Amino acid sequence: MELTAYENQMLEGAHGPAPRFAMEVLVKLGQIYGADRMVEVASAQIMAHYGSLHDAGLELAEKFVALGGRFIIPTTEDPLSICERHWRDIGIAEEYAAKQERLRQAVLTLGAQPVWTCTPYFAGNLPRFGQNVSWAESSAVSFANSVLGARTNRTPAGLNYCAALTGRMPRMGLYRPENRRGQVLVRVEAGELSSLDYNTLGLIIGKSVGNRVPVVEGLPDSAGVDDLKYLGAAAASSGVVALYHAPGLTPEAMAGDPFGGEEPLERLRVGRDELTAMRREMNTASGEAELGVVGCPHYSVPEMQQLAGLLKGQRLKPGRELWVYTSPTVYELAQGMGCVADITSSGARIMDGNCLIISPLGKTPFRTIITDSAKAAYYLPSEHEVQMIYAETAELVSALVGE
Repeated sequence: MELTAYENQMLEGAHGPAPRFAMEVLVKLGQIYGADRMVEVASAQIMAHYGSLHDAGLELAEKFVALGGRFIIPTTEDPLSICERHWRDIGIAEEYAAKQERLRQAVLTLGAQPVWTCTPYFAGNLPRFGQNVSWAESSAVSFANSVLGARTNRTPAGLNYCAALTGRMPRMGLYRPENRRGQVLVRVEAGELSSLDYNTLGLIIGKSVGNRVPVVEGLPDSAGVDDLKYLGAAAASSGVVALYHAPGLTPEAMAGDPFGGEEPLERLRVGRDELTAMRREMNTASGEAELGVVGCPHYSVPEMQQLAGLLKGQRLKPGRELWVYTSPTVYELAQGMGCVADITSSGARIMDGNCLIISPLGKTPFRTIITDSAKAAYYLPSEHEVQMIYAETAELVSALVGE
């Protein structure tokens, strides 16, 4: 690999032991994948949840602290594996919470911004079109690449720390323009789409294309930011989709031919029948909903407003709970707008800075979960041995409230 003078200085230890260790890892990675040089990355989104990193990730973060490391680019992080407001209430073990707290303190010492969210683009980490970044968390990666037109791979946890410490990543994968071209044409013929439809469409695309780059035609002009968020999150869950293009909606597809002048390797059609069949497949429960889970990826301000409107003046049924996942940033905004009061007055809990996919259920007895999220419906059965009801947000609320 060809390194700049500054990169060689880091590799030789001139900027301290932490950047040296990080650069050694990145150079080896680049050599393995045939990268010709490094790219400068403008920001990082790292993993800081103990539920995925476990003791090995905690030890790595604390090692970088012990080496005197500091992140040199703006760095945000994923949700925690506990909700600091409610972890005791739901019976999460003290030892588990203590390890998550050690990890939290380590990344803050390294210089991370305390946003604790899978939607960092709603919390100030907003790269521009064409900018190289180093992000973890599959839905955030999809949003950065697809909706924003930034450039990142699905960066594993340890490598992301190395990127944050050096501001560099090997030029490989989706940092290279030729790897961002569309490969599979997906034609959507289903008319107007609901929020759940975008989720469901993402599941179908992910299962169909794997790790290839889909070009999704036929999405309505009404598609919003949250709709595209859910489409990408679902496709990254059922497949390994880190980038999709949508002509008329996403920036790279508007800047030119997303196929780069080539013919698609495959053509797919998704209609209303396919959406209905996938929705049916995701519903695995035989009984009534016990716990509602929304906000995967984290709810935005408009979604908090919508939920507050649905819950205002309502009460959850006895023995039912609703857990609402969002970022601390959105929580504060929603609180100022009165949404938090309307939501919590119903008996719902707002789990800001947390995610159930990477968190224990604690000592709660819930075995049937209802969700409006394809990502949650896809992962929660294997993470927590639960059955799922997959429904629109309004249907979810109707199932949980009442006498």
